[in-house]
Formats: sequence, C-alpha cells, structure tokens
Amino acid sequence: MTLSTGFPGGLPGSLPATSDFTDGVWRRCAVPLGFALEDPDTGEVVRPAFGSDPERIEAALAAASALHGSGAWCDLGDEARARALDSAAGSVERAAGDIAAAEAFATGVPLSQTAALSAILAGSFRIAAAQLRGGLLRRTVPGQGGRPVLVRRAALGPALCVLPYNAPAPMAAHKAASALAAGCPVIVKAPELVPYGTQLLVEAAAQGLAAAGAPRAVLQLLHGDASTGALLVADERIRVVSFTGGTEAGRKIGAACGLALKPAQLELGGNNPLLVLPGSDPEAAGRMAAELLTTLNGQWCRALGRLILPAELASDVLDATGSALAALRVGAPLVAGTGYGPLAHSGHHRALTASVRGLTSAGAKAHTWTEVPERGSYFAPLLMTGAPEGATRRELFGPVAAVHTYEREEEALHLANSSGYGLEGYVCAADPQDGLRVAAGISAGEVKVNGSSVMSLHMDTPRPAWGLSGLVDEGSAETLLHFTGTRVTGVEAGFAARTAGGHGEGR
Repeated sequence: MTLSTGFPGGLPGSLPATSDFTDGVWRRCAVPLGFALEDPDTGEVVRPAFGSDPERIEAALAAASALHGSGAWCDLGDEARARALDSAAGSVERAAGDIAAAEAFATGVPLSQTAALSAILAGSFRIAAAQLRGGLLRRTVPGQGGRPVLVRRAALGPALCVLPYNAPAPMAAHKAASALAAGCPVIVKAPELVPYGTQLLVEAAAQGLAAAGAPRAVLQLLHGDASTGALLVADERIRVVSFTGGTEAGRKIGAACGLALKPAQLELGGNNPLLVLPGSDPEAAGRMAAELLTTLNGQWCRALGRLILPAELASDVLDATGSALAALRVGAPLVAGTGYGPLAHSGHHRALTASVRGLTSAGAKAHTWTEVPERGSYFAPLLMTGAPEGATRRELFGPVAAVHTYEREEEALHLANSSGYGLEGYVCAADPQDGLRVAAGISAGEVKVNGSSVMSLHMDTPRPAWGLSGLVDEGSAETLLHFTGTRVTGVEAGFAARTAGGHGEGR
C-alpha cells in the first residue's frame, strides 16, 4: 500500500490519510481523537484526528516482542544492520522533499527551515550505520592472564519513540535510527496534531529496511493522543523509551518508567537565557535575540526564554531586536521566501495568549514589532518587559520571551539559572573568551557564545539536559547507547576463595 501521493508544485495536494503500520501492514486509523487537524495558515479544518485502535496497538506490541525474542534483528551482526540502515537512508532521502513540505504545512514552520532540517532525515540513518561500523557497541579489554574480556552493548528490547509536534520527522529519524542500530524493534508514536511528516518518514524508512531484508516488525508506527502514549509506556513489553516533549508529560513518563525499571530518555522543555555582556554590539545581540525568538516560529525547546541585558544596553538591544523582528517576512509556510509562519494549532495559540495575559496581569508590558495576518494561528513575536522574575520561570514554548536587566554579573547569572531548566544557554560577548568564561557559569547542557543556530555546536558532541529539561543525554552516540545494556563476558579461569570449612563462598 503506497500512502504518499507527492506534493505537486511544493504544495500539499494530497496529504497521507492517517494510517498506522504494524507488522508490515498499513491500515487507516478510525478511532476519533475528539479534535481536528488544522491548516495553521488559514485555520481551516483539514480532517478529524484519528488514532490507532486497541487491536492494532496490541498487534504492534506483540510483533515487536516476538521479533526481539526471535533474535532475527538483534542477533544480526553490526555490519548487516548497518547495511539495512544505509538502505533506509537512501529511501528516506528520496522522500525528503515530501516530508519537508508536509512538516511545513502541518507545523507552520517555513519550508526553508523544514527543508534545511531534512538533512537530519537520511543523515540520522547514515550516522547510526557509521557508529556501528566504528565499533561503538563493542570493545575488548585484557583480563586475567591476558585473556580477552568482551564489553558488548546489546539491545534492551522493544523501543518506544514518542515525538513532539514542532519538528517531528527529524526527531523520529534520529531516535528510530539509533534504536534500530542498537538492535531494538522500534514503535514510533506520531504526534497527534501533526502526523503527516512522521508517517511519510516511517513509510520511506520501512521500504528501505524491507529492501535490505529486515524483518517486518522492525519499524512500526502508531497514532493517538496522550492516553495512547501512556498505554505504550506502561506496557511491560516496551523495554526502553525515548521521549521529546513537555516537562509535565516527561514527569509522567519518567515516573512510569521508574516503576517499571526501564530506561527513559527525556528531552523536555527549556526556558533558555540569552545573556548579553557589557560592551556587546547591540546589533549583534538584537539579531541573536530575534533569531532565537522566531526560529521554528518560536516552537522549539531551545528557543529564547529570557533576554538578560546590561541596564546600560537594554534600550539599544531592544531597538535592534525590534528592527530585526519588523523585517521578518511573514506568511504561509510553503510560500518561497517566508521567514516566519503561524503556530502549529489553534489550541496552542489560545494557550500562549492566556500565558501572555497572565504576564501582563503580573505587571509585564508586551512589545511587538511584527505585523502578522489575522487569519489562522499567526502569533506576533513578543518581548515582555517589567515582569517579576518569579512570574517568568515557566516555559511558554512560543515566540515570547521575558526581558530582565542587570547591573552586576552575579545578577545576570542568577537570572540565567533561576528558572530550573537547563537545556540551552546563549551568551553575546564582544570578546569570545570573556563569553566562554561567563558561559561556564550557566547551568545548561549546551551554551553557545555568539551563535543562534538551531543546530548543535558539533555533530559528535552530546546534547545534555539539566534540571527540568530532562534526563539522559542525546547525541549521535548517546542516543544509540541509550537503547542498549552492557554485557561483559570472558573466561575467568579462577575460583572463589575457600572458607575455613572448605566450602565455596559467594552470592
């Protein structure tokens, strides 16, 4: 069954019907989720949202468990799995244009950004294959008498990958490719608000895996809301979980996995500071602030949450930020040249509007410089001044950031660290070395000096999360290793010490 129809002219002429994929079989979902999928540009309803029925969920879990028990995937050699991942990469690469267009349409993120992120799609499978060929899962150390002791990372079992709605297909590719490389059968749970891109990704990857002879149940796809995710997380057949999403949902997943003693990788929210140092160029600081506020339309966990300014530069940096925001080209996400689009869904628009209202009630003033259409889910980027520090600790997940000023560096670092989150930090400095010195005092997994890219500092470095931002590092190697357990084997050729009574001792 071929589900993707192509998007002529770069516009979605026909989005794939919401369908799950279990044990090699595609089937349209028919369980109503009680809300509608929307076109965020116009606000029009595309279709009702549907989820997988309980029988299909059970079938996916049973197939994943049976496959892992058979050893047909986990017991393959690393090179055989790497070849299958390469095949998946080729298939995904051919579908990348359609996936990027579907992501832009559904999330509201401009096509220029989703197309750039589409390099992650096939790249994730190729990187995972390269990790296998590089020996990530195996090393040998000398043991007693020079005998080798093998340290082998082995698949933990069926893996669950749960995705957010802001850039789901690239995240699905990273998580699924890592789990597959580890030897785990994978169940992907698509984001209910924006299912299209993830479905197209799984379709393409599954075709590539099948062409390489991989078992049918090695990669499966389910749809549903939070209740479906909770059911999957709690099922004993799922042995390892990777989740990207909100902190509250992450708490629940972490609690369920803790009770079941299964690993959970949780990449959660952020309230990320941009700390501008005295002597900085206001234009450079303003550009950083504007980019961090509006990349992915502000819907990303590493977006700007707090703009922390020296009191003497505050006015100039705000003016520079405002100029950059006023110059944004706002419009439909699939139109060439669009730099800023709508939020993904009207429900998020309402929630963000309520959050802004709460800040203004607490004494904050909203500043906006960007004209946005009145249709759909467009939301003008805002900087909020005058809010009490305590009122700005919660992540808003949108193009809204609080502005705080400081006189002393100690105040600035307190403002950077007081939210409880610790995902990303940013420093703007005239002297990069001074910026690095201050960056060392920011409690976050990654801190960038004089940069505001959506990409990590380096492909081979971890993407850690501190505090409320999550548990367990992500990264090219780190995510793959998350899906494994360590097994140490070797010949000891020795015996335990004897007790006085002559009996062996041990427990």
